Amino acid sequence: MSNTILVTGAAGYIGSIATEILLQEGYNVIALDDLSTGYKEVLFDLVPFYNTSCGNIDELKTIFSKNKIDVVLHFAGAALVPESVKNPFKYFNINFCQAQNLLDVMTLFNIKKFIFSSTCAIYGIPKPEEIPLRESVQAKPINPYGESKLLFEKALEWYKKSENLDYIALRYFNVAGASKNRGERHNPETHLIPLVIKAAKNKNYELKVYGKDYPTKDGTAIRDYIHVVDLVYAHILAIKALTNNKKHENIYNIGYGHGYSVLEIINSVEEVFKIKIPYKICEKRPGDPPVLIADSGKIKEDLNWKPKFNDITEMITSASKFIE
Repeated sequence: MSNTILVTGAAGYIGSIATEILLQEGYNVIALDDLSTGYKEVLFDLVPFYNTSCGNIDELKTIFSKNKIDVVLHFAGAALVPESVKNPFKYFNINFCQAQNLLDVMTLFNIKKFIFSSTCAIYGIPKPEEIPLRESVQAKPINPYGESKLLFEKALEWYKKSENLDYIALRYFNVAGASKNRGERHNPETHLIPLVIKAAKNKNYELKVYGKDYPTKDGTAIRDYIHVVDLVYAHILAIKALTNNKKHENIYNIGYGHGYSVLEIINSVEEVFKIKIPYKICEKRPGDPPVLIADSGKIKEDLNWKPKFNDITEMITSASKFIE
């Protein structure tokens, strides 16, 4: 009998693609989303959907009482760094307090398997000698978004000790690309690849490059971009590790181990679209690290993760089908 997975944030970019691939892989899925940033039209008709937040304890109790859930896949959260600086309460409320409500209700119903969407933002601004980043590097977030995610990672460790929770937290680097049927869609859009694609498709769109004096090869910031489909399959390996009681660590980085600068991304989109894309150099955004690159050796070794879409052209091409 297939495992039943509760997917929170199921109407969002990663959550909807995770649902799509979980269904393809034969899992039963239950979807939860408050639709504050997600889109109802990306949900699947045959998947039971609960329009609520992880902060609604009564609704969570209803979900867990009506469904036999094996694993919770927790994508729901707030993820805009500048907004987190302006409104830290929102980020600690959603990313920590509401997520803790979810853990408490899981504990009430004796559900012990949990996968958490964490972030490389917990590393803050790494030292050059720490790149590529291993999970053992000291976490030192510099904004409420990263801090709220790190606090919840710490909560998970305490729930493991007190409630025997079995969990895996995946620290994402920069997610990009699309599946066959679902793509990236944010309002406002803040991710670089969709913004460059918008500039390629709309000649009046002003593309901004924040900073050209970083200590990098071309002066622009470097990031490790990972295809969303490879990311989702890392989650499926995590599900298998939890449900098969396979030995595993609790925290894994998810990236490819190499990075692209902002200008390299612009050049790659120019090559895909065969056009020149104008851009405006702007001031650096405070707190943007020069370089973020993952060392993902641990998940490859422990869970046998074998990424298949480590190609920036493929990420851009697949993403462009869903971006106007």
